[in-house]
Amino acid sequence: MSRTDLKEFLARRMKHITPEREALIGAVLHEGRRSATRTVVFHTAIADRLGLNPSDHKCADLICNETGPITAGHLAEITGLSTGAITGVVDRLEKAGFVARVPDASDRRRVVIRGVEHGKAPDLRHLFVPMMEGMAMICESYTDEQLALIVGFMQRTGALTEAQIANMRQAIELPTQVQSKAPETPAKPAPAAAKAAPAKAAVRKR
Repeated sequence: MSRTDLKEFLARRMKHITPEREALIGAVLHEGRRSATRTVVFHTAIADRLGLNPSDHKCADLICNETGPITAGHLAEITGLSTGAITGVVDRLEKAGFVARVPDASDRRRVVIRGVEHGKAPDLRHLFVPMMEGMAMICESYTDEQLALIVGFMQRTGALTEAQIANMRQAIELPTQVQSKAPETPAKPAPAAAKAAPAKAAVRKR
């Protein structure tokens, strides 16, 4: 969305808004979009550095830095990938030394996926250290109250993003569900019964 389109969007959605507030909200939306794009490019660069594709990298990041040990089914729910795709992702990550399939400590019949501490998992975390250090330095220039405000804003926009992800996934699944419930095409009517064979000719009189 261009700046002109954004200005028109805000003018339609927010009546009686001052030019100053319109400029600030527009800057928030514009920088938010740019930040999202840069985040995608940043994670793509990390994936390239690790020799992974972006989907594999994000799954490794989730397992090693966020969720901890997780089942393949739960990982599929979080990422939106199919269970078949997740199986392929885990196979590749396990082969590359980032994760391992291990028995669940609470239920030995179930298998969970966890980061390999002595494998590539530490390398994955190490690549985020410069970004974390830079973010910490930026945070030092804000007061506690300002940081709390920023955190609240990020949490609310994060919840909004998750809701939009769910809506898009539901919209993708809905046509499939509707199609599966569509009435079956009625069977073609059976061809009309063959006409009865003509009656035998009358026996001639002698």
